[in-house]
Amino acid sequence: MHPHVSKFSVQYGNYRLSVVQNLFIFVACLIQGKTTNLYELRNEVGKITEKYKSQTQSHYKRLTRFILLNSFGNLWYYILTYGLDLLNLKPTICYLDATEWFIGSFNLHILVLAVDYKGIAIPIYFQCYPHKGVLSEYERIQFIKNACQCCSLQASNIIGDREFIGNEWFRSFERLNLFFTCRIRQGMYKNNLIGNLSYVQLQKRVLKKGQASALVQIEEQLFRLWIIKKRGDDPKEPLIYILTNVLTKRNAPNLYKLRWKIENLFKHLKTNGYNLEDLRMTNLCKIRLLFSMVVLAYIMSILTALDERKRKPSKKKTYKDGRSFDAVSIFKQGQSLIKQRFTTLSQFLSLIQFLNAKICVPIFRGKLIVQ
Repeated sequence: MHPHVSKFSVQYGNYRLSVVQNLFIFVACLIQGKTTNLYELRNEVGKITEKYKSQTQSHYKRLTRFILLNSFGNLWYYILTYGLDLLNLKPTICYLDATEWFIGSFNLHILVLAVDYKGIAIPIYFQCYPHKGVLSEYERIQFIKNACQCCSLQASNIIGDREFIGNEWFRSFERLNLFFTCRIRQGMYKNNLIGNLSYVQLQKRVLKKGQASALVQIEEQLFRLWIIKKRGDDPKEPLIYILTNVLTKRNAPNLYKLRWKIENLFKHLKTNGYNLEDLRMTNLCKIRLLFSMVVLAYIMSILTALDERKRKPSKKKTYKDGRSFDAVSIFKQGQSLIKQRFTTLSQFLSLIQFLNAKICVPIFRGKLIVQ
């Protein structure tokens, strides 16, 4: 047992200190190795644990044993809760999207709910499915219900794309005390409009003024339909259609434009960061635990970059149209910095302490529905 582990917290739930130590050895390996392939990660274990003479095969067994012994418990949930504690915020804007890929002949579908943290999408809840394509309304509603039990989402606004539609799906947000802003397909609910303007008249107004809205009624419940003009010329699809249960505020179009942040998240977790598609396992419980550790590594990288930018502002890249962006993304900067700042577990724990990250398994907060 590393002597530093017990210094961070006295609260580890039902998990032994050895489990917590191995958890952070694993997270450290993910940061250094930038892959989710355990066979490749084994090369990092010796450096992290300072056991340079051990055979790599024993390091591989250590990783696989940790996944095997802890994949059927609630450790994945504790890790997510701990990550949310590090962010120290109440979710107000969240993004919902899914990513999927094949592992051999096995199709993996991961549905992710991410919170907007200082302009960055960070996962706070997810579920894994052996599923290809769009999930059913029932599966999506159960997902949101479970997310509400694990996180404090009351009055949050969930932003989603066109695959997240359906009458029962939209009505469920009212029962859960949530808001939503979802893109819908052209023509949906055109016969449910309330007011003097027809669907065609709304479209003409958008082409002239850039955006327009009207109330729609779906089975006695009111929603607001927004139609906005796309930026640039797109003859095939010039307009975007958005439905929301926020009836008064007029920022739904601007909120939907933020949805691209979760696409950046998936890019970082996959090709730019931890190469999720290197996964070579098909057991959903094992994948769930590994993905939660990837999320924790991602959060630590983000916090490292944000802390650095307090002292040294990032360089900007300005385009001809006047838009300005970071020359290097927050994640790539943080991943590079945190990777350079440690090589051993002792250094990693010291770095986490510097970021005020308590190494512990948080107290269980309530009833957990496990898929």
